[in-house]
Amino acid sequence: MKIFFENYADDLQVETELPLEGSLSQAIEIFHNLPDYDGSYIGLMNQDGNTVQISKYDRFLFLVEIPVYQEQASYSVLFTYFQVMQLIEDLYKGFDPYNIKGLKFEQYLTKKATK
Repeated sequence: MKIFFENYADDLQVETELPLEGSLSQAIEIFHNLPDYDGSYIGLMNQDGNTVQISKYDRFLFLVEIPVYQEQASYSVLFTYFQVMQLIEDLYKGFDPYNIKGLKFEQYLTKKATK
């Protein structure tokens, strides 16, 4: 499994385009060290090139996304901390991220909200 992440608070980054091989324990450590408030995230890429990106959504939930860059969209679902921990473990066991229950396909916002 390859890992990429950005931790804005600690100014740490492994670029999305250049993910590094990482162990389950490294992925869990990076996830635990992400701050709660600034858009930091972790991404995991499996051997098929499928990417799952996880970021804090609010006080209790995390946004889990599978980006579909060519369509400027993603599949997404909100998970609790414990669901994310289970997902990370499952991904390292070969779980297909497209089988995540509750995924919704949504276009990225491309227009400005204000004029």
